[in-house]
Amino acid sequence: MKNNRRASLRKIISSIDFSETETILKTCYKYSPHKPGRPPLSAKGMLISFLLMFLRMESYRDYHAFLEKDQFWRRQLNFKQPPDIGSYTNFLKRIGINTLEQIFADVIQQLLDKEFLNIHMIAQDGSILPSKPDDPEAKIGWDHINEQYILGYKIHVALDVNTELPVAFTITGANTHDSTQFQSLYTKVKSYTTRFPTKYYLGDKAFDSTTIRTTLLKDLVTPVIKASKTRIKPRYPPLFKKTYKKRTAVERFFSRLKKFLDLKKLNIYGKGTVQLYTYLFCIGMLLIGYMNHQLGHSPRSIKTFIRIYT
Repeated sequence: MKNNRRASLRKIISSIDFSETETILKTCYKYSPHKPGRPPLSAKGMLISFLLMFLRMESYRDYHAFLEKDQFWRRQLNFKQPPDIGSYTNFLKRIGINTLEQIFADVIQQLLDKEFLNIHMIAQDGSILPSKPDDPEAKIGWDHINEQYILGYKIHVALDVNTELPVAFTITGANTHDSTQFQSLYTKVKSYTTRFPTKYYLGDKAFDSTTIRTTLLKDLVTPVIKASKTRIKPRYPPLFKKTYKKRTAVERFFSRLKKFLDLKKLNIYGKGTVQLYTYLFCIGMLLIGYMNHQLGHSPRSIKTFIRIYT
C-alpha cells in the first residue's frame, strides 16, 4: 500500500512541469558545467523538500533523518546523499522573495491551464498572523474576531472559491486595512491567462468603496460586496446572498493555513522572512490541492493528504 501511495505521488509530481521553475532557480546559481566548483544540489529537489518538510511538520534536523532512511524520496529529489542542515537555510537566502514569487505565479498559471484552478469567482480578505513580542518589524493591529489588539503581520489573500486555494497574496503589518491591498491583488489576478476570466469579486464590508466598485465594474466584474454604512438597512437580492455566502471560503483557507501549516503563531522574525515562508506554504498548498484532486479527494483537504500520503 505504501509503495502505491509513493507511486501515485511520484506520478502526480511529475505531471507538474517544473522546467520553468528550474530555469528560474538556475538564475540564482553561478555554477557552470565543466568549470571549477562543486555542482549545486538539485534546485527542484530542494523546493519539493520544503513541501515535504512542512507537511511532515518537521525541523531541518528531523527531515534530514527522514531522507537518510528513505531512499525512494532521495531518488525522487535527485539527491545522492541527504543535504546537510545548513543547505536549506542557504537555499532560501539564495533564491529570495522575488524568485519564489515567480515560481508561485508559474504554478498558478499551470494549474489554470489544467483547469484545476478557476478565477471566475474570487474572494478576498485579510487575517492577522501573531508574531513574537520582540519582532521589530511587526505592527499592532485590531483583531475584530477576538476583539483585541495583536502584534504581528497580516496576510491578504485573493483565492479561487471553488478549490479554496490562493491565487495572489500580500504580507503587510497587522495595522494595514484590507482595502488598501485590493488593487495589488486584483492586478495579480488579472495578470493570469485563462479561458474563464474573473466575473465575480467577493469581499466583506471593508471593501465597500466607490473606487473598488468602479474598478471592478469597468472590467465587467460584478462586485459582491456588502454595504458598510447606510442609514437604511440594505435589502440584498437572493442571488447576491447566495453568492456572498461563498466568501467564507477565504476564512476556511486562513484556518487551514494556520492550523495545519503551523502559522498560528510565527516563530520567525521580519516581514521578508514571513513573505518567504508564506510563498513556500502557498506553493505547497496548491500542489497538495492538485494532488488530492488527482487522487479523488477534496482539493481543500490538507488533513486527508497528511494522513494518507505522508
